[in-house]
Amino acid sequence: MLTYFPDRKFYRYLLPVVGYLLLLNFGLPNPASAQKKVNIQSADEVIGVTVEGEKVRKLIGDVHLRSKKLDMFCDSAYQYLNRSLIRAFGNIEINTQDENIWADTLNYYTEKDLSQFRGRVIVENDSTTLFGHHVDYQFNQKIAHFLDHLRLEDQKGTLTAQSGYYFQKRDSAIFRGKVQLADSLQYLEGDSLFMNRKEEHYKMYSGVYARDGKNDLILTGDYMEADSTGRRVLENNAYLQKFKSDTTDTTHMWAQRIVFTKKDTLSHIEAYQNVKIWSPKFSAVADTAIYDEAEDLFTLISKPIAWHKNIQLTGPVIKVYLKDNEVDHLVSYPSPISVEKDTVSGRFNQIKGDTITTNFSKGSIDKIYVRQNSHMLYNSKNEQGKADGAVEVQAVSTRIYFKEGSINEVKSLHSINGSYFPESESLKDKKLEGFKWNPEARPQKPKSERTPRWAPIPEERPFTLPERYISSHPQRDHPPKEKIEK
Repeated sequence: MLTYFPDRKFYRYLLPVVGYLLLLNFGLPNPASAQKKVNIQSADEVIGVTVEGEKVRKLIGDVHLRSKKLDMFCDSAYQYLNRSLIRAFGNIEINTQDENIWADTLNYYTEKDLSQFRGRVIVENDSTTLFGHHVDYQFNQKIAHFLDHLRLEDQKGTLTAQSGYYFQKRDSAIFRGKVQLADSLQYLEGDSLFMNRKEEHYKMYSGVYARDGKNDLILTGDYMEADSTGRRVLENNAYLQKFKSDTTDTTHMWAQRIVFTKKDTLSHIEAYQNVKIWSPKFSAVADTAIYDEAEDLFTLISKPIAWHKNIQLTGPVIKVYLKDNEVDHLVSYPSPISVEKDTVSGRFNQIKGDTITTNFSKGSIDKIYVRQNSHMLYNSKNEQGKADGAVEVQAVSTRIYFKEGSINEVKSLHSINGSYFPESESLKDKKLEGFKWNPEARPQKPKSERTPRWAPIPEERPFTLPERYISSHPQRDHPPKEKIEK
């Protein structure tokens, strides 16, 4: 059951339902009943009978009834003379200017203009075909209430749900229970859906899962909103998985809110609150993260931490530039600190300054440029590769060049102040001001891929199609006979 509504727009969907329920209870004003007169156009046999004490006109064989707005065809019908009710049986078809409906049985309350279709029910208009077993339809308002499982088909794909309302005039709908949508490129599921197809605006609640083949995405969360531009908004337990051309190179993102949009053909992703990112090349946490595919750039804001291999970078703003699925360079400012755990000594190499730029080549560090207030603590090694003390250098700026992952050359400029510390046990406790090391916060690759909760939507319709439906669609809109029987 839906327990909350995120905004007032919900009531735009709710009001037609309230109106429909009022029609069910009270019907239309009496002056309109004159417009609901139903005439007998033809029948093989007409008999006056009494059914449970009521006078009934019984129509048998090739029945055709007509009112001002519809034509009804069926095998037989009961017309109750003392109340506004027609009951129709067998091979029913109703045609109006806006829709065609097929069913096995029907109770048609002419004064209320309400029809209760049962059995194999199909509601069809120019753009949509709906299938159900228990459908209440209000012709004047063009509202269909599917009391149990339904299936909707149009040129864009197929939808199924356990119940729902379809508002034909507004081309909008409310669906509840095990809602699934699918087309050739996308699949979406959740516990309830509110949609306006005319405006191409969709809202899905609870247990949302979406796979978007067009944009190479998997999305999950408690709520998702989408529109015709390709914009997707995920809220509460939001998760996004972004694939690239090589499906082994996948980015995972978690947050309270994720917004996915397109700029031309390129993706733009914004994530807010408790953001976590994992990819094969780096991982990160932050309060806000923005990805711009045009620059292949992640911008991390507000308490961000980024990890690459055994390096941790902390700073108010961190920018991660990617190139050819590799980290190209990192930029952090103001006053960031970079910490690397030395694989030999277990101690920490530390660099801080006003701005740190780290460049990579083929996945390994190539050079580091520290601008303004450069401060470095580096654990050195002897010729045998064993720990051999530490060096601390302060300067206006520093450039550090690497070879095969190890420091090859250091160039510090202006106001240089350096110290060497002989090898000792106390070096393990030496930290620069602002030191941070948080391996427990580092996001990990998910152990398994997010998958749908439910089996795919069946290709087959939910029942064998009525004879009148098949005869009116001889070459289209229904499966071949062998598929129907399956």
